[in-house]
Amino acid sequence: MSKPRIRVQSGQVMTTRAQAYEGATHGRRATGWNAPASGPNRALNGSLSTLRNRARQSFRNNAWIERAITRNVVNEVGTGITPIFESSQTDFNDSIAKLWLPWTGMSAPDGALDFYGQLAQAVRCRRTSGEVFIRLRSRPASFGMTVPVQLQIIEPDHVPETLNQDLKNGNRIIAGKEFNKRGQFVAVWMYPEHPQDAGMMALNRLIRIRASQIIHHYSPLRPGQVRGEPDIVQSLLRAKTYDSYEDSELVRKETRAPFTGFLQKDYTNDQDWNFDPITGEPVADDDPLPEVNAQPGTILTGAAGEKMNLFDGDNTGSGYSDFQRQQLLSIAGGAKSLYELVTGDWSNINDRTYRAMITEYRREIETAQDHLTIHQICERVGFWFTDAAVLSGAIRAPGYADKYDDYNRRDWRTQRWPHIHPTQDVAATVKEIENDLESLDAAVAKRGYRAVDVQQANVTAKKRKADMLKTAGVTEEE
Repeated sequence: MSKPRIRVQSGQVMTTRAQAYEGATHGRRATGWNAPASGPNRALNGSLSTLRNRARQSFRNNAWIERAITRNVVNEVGTGITPIFESSQTDFNDSIAKLWLPWTGMSAPDGALDFYGQLAQAVRCRRTSGEVFIRLRSRPASFGMTVPVQLQIIEPDHVPETLNQDLKNGNRIIAGKEFNKRGQFVAVWMYPEHPQDAGMMALNRLIRIRASQIIHHYSPLRPGQVRGEPDIVQSLLRAKTYDSYEDSELVRKETRAPFTGFLQKDYTNDQDWNFDPITGEPVADDDPLPEVNAQPGTILTGAAGEKMNLFDGDNTGSGYSDFQRQQLLSIAGGAKSLYELVTGDWSNINDRTYRAMITEYRREIETAQDHLTIHQICERVGFWFTDAAVLSGAIRAPGYADKYDDYNRRDWRTQRWPHIHPTQDVAATVKEIENDLESLDAAVAKRGYRAVDVQQANVTAKKRKADMLKTAGVTEEE
């Protein structure tokens, strides 16, 4: 009987090689690790509606999630992100700056918020729902607006992520957004009303909004990603589980609270059933429930063989506080925030750790401000506002079409961060300016102002004081 043979190619060496990366192992430690290969849109769009609804529900009902998102919005937007107009035309800068502030109070169609309130609402929607759309609404002269343009904040539900279609003109709709052959975003398809508030007729009609009239505010985490995911996706399940655990623990304590202990007897007899198990008093079938009035300092006595076992209802187990802290650390981290900001617990940090922690947090917030909020919203709104002001005749801009870029030079300033250590921080800034490490204009701009405006205000204040002293006949020496 011949033996079976294994044929291999001449010169080939058969070896068994371990995975070069531990993270790619298929061994016991990786059992159950499901990591599907999905593109940026297929991975998100199939789950986007569920993620969005759960994130909103968590924001409504979970105090930790609400606190984390609110802290991030407050720090990202604050009281507003304001423009400093920097065209080479000084008169134009002054004139358009005077138009900007009154317009911010009229930017919302319903008048419920000013522009900076709308900005906070948009950022909150991005962090909670993953994205938000802002539509340009041009207004006729009959509206009486000096700059006839308003902004409509639209929730992402208006744009169906399930809408995918190849158009006859060669364009392609991906998750409700239309792109041309070169991959440029050209339009968005949306329901005129919110799908959960509209009637059936509205759900059968989609309108096409040109990209020049819409802002899509979201964070594209992966190249090619066309829709945004909520900030708190990594914390959703943990926050829900922890919230249920907290509720269960609270209910357990509430249920145990009325019971002080259990009276144990070492003997039984036929008459035990005639005694109330709570008070130990004799009862009869027709007797009402007995009442017990215990005064402070009362000493209870029992019969021989009776033993009172007190309930330890307040004991939550050793390490409960550490367990809570660890869970809230994970929830806060998944929500892009800090444990201390979310919980208000500052007991475990000192001045140095606070400075390092806040500096890192501010850097993350500043990244979102610059890459998302200012780039996607503020700059686009700035173009819309300037165009409307010039085209409506509210402001003169000779050669606007030829000098478009110059007229639209702006610098957006966020609300300044409060000093961690005011004396040290201000002294450091003064030294930087004195030693030419930073300009006065840049230092003042960080506070949200223009240096020339601050200097002019100071000169005006000094002149006013001098005039008042002169009128009163008081000299500086006095």
